[in-house]
Amino acid sequence: MLDVDAPVTLARCRRAGTISHIALHELESRAAAEAFQMAGIKALGGEPCGYKIGATSVEVQRLLKCQGPMHAPIMREDVLPNGATFRIPPGLLGIECEFGFVMGRDFPIDAENMDVAALQSAIAECFVSLEIVGRRVGDDVPLTELSSLADFALDVAVVRGGPIHDWKHRDLAIMPVRAVLDGITMATGTGALVLGHPLNSLLWLAETLRKRGDHLRRDEVILTGTCTGVTKVVPGQLFAGFFADQPPVQVQLA
Repeated sequence: MLDVDAPVTLARCRRAGTISHIALHELESRAAAEAFQMAGIKALGGEPCGYKIGATSVEVQRLLKCQGPMHAPIMREDVLPNGATFRIPPGLLGIECEFGFVMGRDFPIDAENMDVAALQSAIAECFVSLEIVGRRVGDDVPLTELSSLADFALDVAVVRGGPIHDWKHRDLAIMPVRAVLDGITMATGTGALVLGHPLNSLLWLAETLRKRGDHLRRDEVILTGTCTGVTKVVPGQLFAGFFADQPPVQVQLA
């Protein structure tokens, strides 16, 4: 059984950019992993400003041996501006290209329909983004659904790019997305890799929160899952996400 102070230890490792050897793979259920994550978030402190959704593609679900998505809070201090320099911590897995959204109002309101049309009306902005993903535990801890979920759903940082102004008039499911490292395309995909459409991912989160008596809130930022898998990076490289004809979202690795 994991030590009761294990979530605090993991939160300290996240703050310090260090690795622990907490046996997260010994968690016995998704509920236990979610409770561990909540305790870790509480110990971490900071200001939550939204959510990351992970395991929204078949590729990642196969990697983590899970049946469906997972989520974790995003901390405001971990949201970086486009073009920022990011120092790679131990345990980094790589970078993902993702569609992000900003809520224009709470959703759902009262008995509002839980469908994509109603959700779309509640969104203030769609933007291009990167998620930097990694672990706070060593390679001796197997990478699984439960270990990932407990470990802040692998969230490290977010790079927020520019808005897609006409997103409501475009089909995000077919929008081409490229992961580019030092000018070389490393991976490609579309929004269809995210549960068929990025809004399906966001709707999944809204439904999950509602089952817990919660909801999406105005001004929250949500990343919906990778369109390009996970691209490994090393210090000195420049990573850029290209979403069709939009200006790229970039991060310099240090």
